[in-house]
Amino acid sequence: MGLNTSGNAWEPVVEHFAKNPEYTTVFFDNRGVGRSDAPKGLYATSQMAKDTLELLDALGWTENVNVASVSMGGMISLEMVHADPSRFSSLVLTSTNAGRSPPQLVTLSFLSRVALIKDPEARIKLILETLYPMKWLEAPAPEDSGYSTNREKEVASLKKRLAATPLQPLHANIAQSWAALFHYVNSKRLAEIRNTGLPILVLTGTADNFVRPSGSYHLAKELSAPLVAFEGSGHALPSEQTETYCRFIEELVEKGKDGIFELSNKL
Repeated sequence: MGLNTSGNAWEPVVEHFAKNPEYTTVFFDNRGVGRSDAPKGLYATSQMAKDTLELLDALGWTENVNVASVSMGGMISLEMVHADPSRFSSLVLTSTNAGRSPPQLVTLSFLSRVALIKDPEARIKLILETLYPMKWLEAPAPEDSGYSTNREKEVASLKKRLAATPLQPLHANIAQSWAALFHYVNSKRLAEIRNTGLPILVLTGTADNFVRPSGSYHLAKELSAPLVAFEGSGHALPSEQTETYCRFIEELVEKGKDGIFELSNKL
């Protein structure tokens, strides 16, 4: 999962894959958020990658692991795959970058404000309007959702998640932000990931104002990976474009089994 966000944000994706008995899916909280420990001190994406590898060891997931990641989770996944490439069968990098990309003003503003807002309604409004395009938020929700607009649906979902998740300590918010801001995987290490032959897919929203889409274009080029750009979509593709997003994961997994990594699916 991404910055300062509990793993339960993956629930729409998990619900999709739970319908298919061929998949076993796990999501979790990174250190410093949700129900994971929040040790003092600054964090690093390489450190959180080590956390994840140890979790996979505990689960007995030592091979054929497919990784879907978003935002800071993508940064962690790059470190994880670089450290232990033989464990993995495919990698999806969503709304992320290799680092050394100056954060946008909206990102810095969001990080400085969201942890200090006490009013839950104001906090939810800030989160939604930062991660999703306004046009999408005001659009009609899926007919079977029971909500009039996507905003109503996401407000209800976020309220449910926040109510079920312990409040993130301020020191952990800062520590995770530090990890994301100072993350860096250079061209040499990206080439080493590319040379493993791991099937990789890069996805971004063209209207992502939290992490620059140019970071995804850079990753796709350096990793020689297919790039899917969701026109007009924002940062939170797994929840904004759940069905299409999952379709791309499924195709990558299936193509990866055959050693064929070019995607045939189109948006």
